[in-house]
Amino acid sequence: MVRKLITVIMLGVCVLFLGGCGNEKLSVKHTDKPLQKGVIALGKVDITFNYLKQGGFGSNQFAVWIEDSKGNYIKTLGVTKFVATKGYKTREMALANWVKIAKRTDMNAQQVEAITNATPSTGMQTYEWNCTDAKGKPVEAGEYRYVVEATRYMEDYDIFSGKILVGKKKVASRAEMKAVGDTEKNKSMLTDVQAEFTPFSK
Repeated sequence: MVRKLITVIMLGVCVLFLGGCGNEKLSVKHTDKPLQKGVIALGKVDITFNYLKQGGFGSNQFAVWIEDSKGNYIKTLGVTKFVATKGYKTREMALANWVKIAKRTDMNAQQVEAITNATPSTGMQTYEWNCTDAKGKPVEAGEYRYVVEATRYMEDYDIFSGKILVGKKKVASRAEMKAVGDTEKNKSMLTDVQAEFTPFSK
């Protein structure tokens, strides 16, 4: 009888002790506050990459655009002129992902002119996103996805994509690459794709 009584008392003490430990864990406060929904993003994102001009038919075409965290299209920052003006019709394999997500067939001449660039010279390229959508409306702070599509040769292409947090702090990220088709053909055309968000000073 005495042994049973001692056992019951010990079990009671353990329950109280463990219960106290659980309460301590629940009382821990997190100091990192999430970004408030509806806050306008004040800053810019610079997307950079190395471009090495390639020889051969059907190469040297690329597009740069922004998506939200769910993969919804936000805005095109730049696209090579050939594909944007006529190549999307005459060479359907060129920048096929951009043509689809940006709905090139629905764009008017003015919209196309605003985003097209002649194929640049070899060297570092920079595309700036001012944190607005295709209509010029400021976007909310949060996580976004930057995408660079590069047609290396005919149907061979690379997709570079990375996430960037648009908020209050300066942050940077490096894109991951997915190669489609002949992975060796003109593989050095676009390399080292990165992005950096810089908040505007108050």
